[in-house]
Amino acid sequence: MKHTFLVALLTVASLTAGGAELTLVDAVKSGNRDAVRAILATPAGKSAVNTPEADGTTPLHWATRADDGATARLLVGAGANANAVNRYGVTPLSLAANNASAELVDVLLKANADAKTVIKDGETVLMAAARTGNPRAVQMLIEHGALVDAREARMGETALMWAVAENHPDAAKLLLAHGADVNARTSDLKFPKDRFGLEGVLTILPHGRWTPLMYAARQGSLEAARVLVDAGADVNALDPDRSTPAIIATINGHYDVAAMLVERGADPNITDTAGMAVLYAAVDMNTLGEVYGRPARKSTSAIPALDLMKVVLAHGANPNAQLRSSTVQRAHTPGEPLLGAGTTPLMRAAKNGDAAAMRILLEHGADPALTQANHTTALMFAAGNGRGTGVFTKDIGTERDLIEAVRVLVERGVDVNAVNDNGQTAMHFAAQVSDEIVRYLAARGAALEAKDKQGHTPVDLALGIGARGRAGGPPPVRQQTAELLRQLIAQRGDTKAASPQ
Repeated sequence: MKHTFLVALLTVASLTAGGAELTLVDAVKSGNRDAVRAILATPAGKSAVNTPEADGTTPLHWATRADDGATARLLVGAGANANAVNRYGVTPLSLAANNASAELVDVLLKANADAKTVIKDGETVLMAAARTGNPRAVQMLIEHGALVDAREARMGETALMWAVAENHPDAAKLLLAHGADVNARTSDLKFPKDRFGLEGVLTILPHGRWTPLMYAARQGSLEAARVLVDAGADVNALDPDRSTPAIIATINGHYDVAAMLVERGADPNITDTAGMAVLYAAVDMNTLGEVYGRPARKSTSAIPALDLMKVVLAHGANPNAQLRSSTVQRAHTPGEPLLGAGTTPLMRAAKNGDAAAMRILLEHGADPALTQANHTTALMFAAGNGRGTGVFTKDIGTERDLIEAVRVLVERGVDVNAVNDNGQTAMHFAAQVSDEIVRYLAARGAALEAKDKQGHTPVDLALGIGARGRAGGPPPVRQQTAELLRQLIAQRGDTKAASPQ
């Protein structure tokens, strides 16, 4: 006992050497446990155990933040207040939960920390523990009275939503076992329309009404999503855009989650407000390019989009489902206005020369003769419709890709001279994009001198007459293509002249 007291006196003396006295909070911050013991052995140290800094942060806050269980025990043993709150609403228990520290959660709960503590904006300690995912910490908080289905104030999210968004299946199981609502909905969210920048483009904000499974789908939380489905989550729940969890998973690149949901009973033919189902979304994502302000990101899915297409088609997806309008705007760019009413997954694949997706669709019954509402065909897209005219999106697919897409369709017997409502044929579009496509279509009987509703021929469009450029700029001029078309017209005329009457 005398030896311990002497060590404490010597330590305190060393702490005051040089005239700079080390405070308790400084000792805790520096991780100097011996100094903490020495200071707490003095009357002044004991009285400082709950002395807050200017913002209300106490030594116990700092020990918990550092995940220093031994120091936290020293402070609690000296009477530290386990429910101290700083000006930000942070308590030691909330810090322990954020650290996923079951040890410190246990220490603090035994020191009478309140498991029902609300940090700010309605966020509970249980939500923090669910987000970091330590099941033991979650269990202890529930056992000490934490409210399983409490909602935070901004979005109306629950602890279960936070757990599955971070893919913590064990934490999710515990919450569900203690009564968490597997089909809870977040709040309805309404924001005033906002515009930014000189472009005046709308900023798209969330509408709310999301379920835990939608969060798991968006984040690609495959294991947590399985837990939710096992617990009876509604796999066909709809958000305000009528997007299902499977659609949400797909448009975020989580094809393995979407496939699991379809295999577990999700209806692949439910469409959002634009008429897009999982199959179209998978085709879209397979060749999704960078759009203005939103670079493409790599998928973390265990399977590619092509495999998801096969899964949904095997489970009854309609390969000929047609959009009712351009796809729902989910970023601050307006998407693909050319892919409007009547667009099929096959047309979407053809536009970017995605021959692999086209073959899968055709093998499962896609009709290459279907048209949009304005009678634009898949062949017109493959031949170059919309190429080089997008304001917000970059062209995806090489010329070789487009040529292959054209071949896939022509070999299926599509009409190379089909006309859309503007009087344009596939050749009108090819003339603005590719000499090789022009040759290929010409060799298969495509008309070379057809006029659109404005009286423009493929030669005119090759020369930029009647064509449109990108972002309001002048259309490109393809003198070589115009000359090629003239040569082909002359050759065809010579052939007719040489034919017997």
